Amino acid sequence: MHRLCSLAALLLALGLLGPTTADAQTNVQLGPRLGIPVGDVSDAGGDLFLGADARIETQALPVVINPSFDFYFMDDLRAGGRSIGQSLFTIDVNALYEFGVDNQAFTPYAGGGLGITRYSIDADFRNSNTSDTDLGLNIVGGARFPLGSVQPFAQLNAAFGGDWDRLGITGGVLFQL
Repeated sequence: MHRLCSLAALLLALGLLGPTTADAQTNVQLGPRLGIPVGDVSDAGGDLFLGADARIETQALPVVINPSFDFYFMDDLRAGGRSIGQSLFTIDVNALYEFGVDNQAFTPYAGGGLGITRYSIDADFRNSNTSDTDLGLNIVGGARFPLGSVQPFAQLNAAFGGDWDRLGITGGVLFQL
């Protein structure tokens, strides 16, 4: 699974930083995102997540490439009167199809892709650290609100597969690069 995470990180970096043959025709947006988890993550003590969202548009593709990263703020676990730290982060890469709605208020989209979920437990008093990495399928639906070079967005995203089914309500702001 470590190789899978490394490969996903490499592909994400190449997609964001690599040169393109049609730089004048490529549109890149990047910005922060904040969300509320529902389901498995919320049940495990996750109340909020913070991350980064990118949107890469090119005339060569009919979809928008959407890599993202989220870090979940998790409550500590209690065992034998001691606190056990837990952490969860995700890396997602989705393809979003923007529907051709002719209005200036919002642009709806839907899509899907792959997601990597990494969960770790750190029990210092037992010198035992445990981690698990899962690969899952994502489904995303939402809308962008075009306001010039700044574009807020809101979406519902779900990931299925492995030990964690993730469902989240996400909002953020995209800035033109």
